[in-house]
Amino acid sequence: MNSKSTWVWITLAAVLGASIFGVEKFGRNPPAVLVALVPGLRADKVTSVQFAPAGQLEIRANRTNGVWRLAKPISYPAQAASIEALLTGLEKLAPSHMISGAEVRQRKNSDAEFGFDVRTTLTLMIGEESRQLRIGSRTALGDQLYVQVVGSDGIAVVDAQLLKLLPSKMDDWRDTGLVDLRGMMFDHIIISNATAVIELQRDVTNLLWRLVRPMAARADNFRLAESIQKLHGTRVKAFVSDDAKSDGESFGFQNAELELTLASGTNGLVGLLFGKSPTNDSTLVFAKAEGFDAVVTVERQAIEAWLAAVNQFRDPHLVTLLTSPDEIEVRDQEPFVLQRTATNAWRIVDSDMPVDPELVREVMLKLTTSRILQYKDSITEADLPKYGLTKPVRQIVLRSINSKAGDTGTNGLLAELTFGVSKEDNNLNVFVRRSDENSVYAIGIEDYARLAVSAWQLRQRAIWRFHESDVARVTAQQGLSKVVIQHTGTNAWAFISGSQGVINVGAVEETMHRFGLVDASAWVGRGNEDAEQFGFGGTNTNMVVSVELKNGTKHEVEFGGKSADNYPYAKLMIGGQPWFFEFPIVVHEYIKFALPLPAAKM
Repeated sequence: MNSKSTWVWITLAAVLGASIFGVEKFGRNPPAVLVALVPGLRADKVTSVQFAPAGQLEIRANRTNGVWRLAKPISYPAQAASIEALLTGLEKLAPSHMISGAEVRQRKNSDAEFGFDVRTTLTLMIGEESRQLRIGSRTALGDQLYVQVVGSDGIAVVDAQLLKLLPSKMDDWRDTGLVDLRGMMFDHIIISNATAVIELQRDVTNLLWRLVRPMAARADNFRLAESIQKLHGTRVKAFVSDDAKSDGESFGFQNAELELTLASGTNGLVGLLFGKSPTNDSTLVFAKAEGFDAVVTVERQAIEAWLAAVNQFRDPHLVTLLTSPDEIEVRDQEPFVLQRTATNAWRIVDSDMPVDPELVREVMLKLTTSRILQYKDSITEADLPKYGLTKPVRQIVLRSINSKAGDTGTNGLLAELTFGVSKEDNNLNVFVRRSDENSVYAIGIEDYARLAVSAWQLRQRAIWRFHESDVARVTAQQGLSKVVIQHTGTNAWAFISGSQGVINVGAVEETMHRFGLVDASAWVGRGNEDAEQFGFGGTNTNMVVSVELKNGTKHEVEFGGKSADNYPYAKLMIGGQPWFFEFPIVVHEYIKFALPLPAAKM
């Protein structure tokens, strides 16, 4: 091949390459842009959805004021989530490709070929505008579906997942919630069960529920709130019948196990009947809502709280407080009055004894958690002696300061409790009566013991406060055994003359740190008459620890016996009187380790 022909071939190749590049770059049609199947469709604007499956009843749901409801084949609350899922799917649905109208017209039997001879339609109403889709058959591979928008001559091929969003039966679009209580303002609940007819009413002032039938009493608001929430969340397990003429007796509605009515005043809002269980499943129960023909099944456990006896709906506590008291008065052999001085500060009237606010909080907690074990109703004055209430052992009065305009400084009674002790049925019981209720309540003796608090037991538990660097000398003595160490500098301690041993400086520093912040675990007694029961007095030889500070202050504590919980009892002199308390176990162990006494028993 000569050079001339070579250059000819090179030139031809270059021209051909340029031609190919031009066709590839500029000659191709642009890729098809996916167009929505229903252009301009907005799910939130659709007011009605009508699905007519071939050979089946039409299913239709309407949206009014944002709420979906089935209109055909029956009137019933609709399952909004399923309908919204369909509309959202349609809004986003775009064909993978289109079969043109010209191509469709060329086919002799196109309706049968694409599955439109079996008429299935989906109609959407957007205000007064109607958009209808014809649903055809699946494609040969089965993963796509033929759909035609009525009014267009082409046929769209879309994802067959659309079929999963369409209802296969009416129940697919029925709300499975037994009752929707959202936004329902009811103030009466009437319960008719095997034990009684029970009526509850919500107080318009504090919004608390109260029993009004068969007696007037405080209600268990926590139980009611939980039961109402559970009722709202109860789901239908199966739709059994929609026949208006169905035999109520066969479902147990003639003598219903439970009839539940929620009302606003005398206007009934919701009425529910619960009958017997299906013969093949005792865990379910037939149910029916007033105003609907539908008979459904729900789980029996969903209604068990409403089947209880009347006392189960009563407040199980002596006191339920919506407002924290500002004054607590205790009347017994040593009466006292506590008054709030700040958010978390209290004082005892006519006393300069410092009050521990945490102990007052514990008293309030005990009051509100003490449980009623028995209810004694229809009490007369003649009944009071047998409950020990003619000569009560204690009274507790709770008051708040009403600061409303015109009432400033007025004491508002929150609760007044009278306690009596009686031997009933050969058992020692504590009975309580509220001044605002007729009934008498029995509580456990342990709960009463927690409430039998005297003023001195509320004393501030902080014994003293000092820093270990302020300590000058520490003395520990038990009988003839004695050890004295003095603070000679920062982290430096030494025995004084006559004391000997090995000083663990770190242990002493930590012990003094903890000792300077010590709190009484609990005050258990005061006065010499209590000394012996806590291991003081008599022939006892107890360990005494005293700490002298650099400013001359001296703090001293004596240790006695031990409580049932193994807390060491300790004694302080306060105001010339011995006070006894439970000493923190950990601090006591530090003292024994840091200040060992030769041949001394703790």
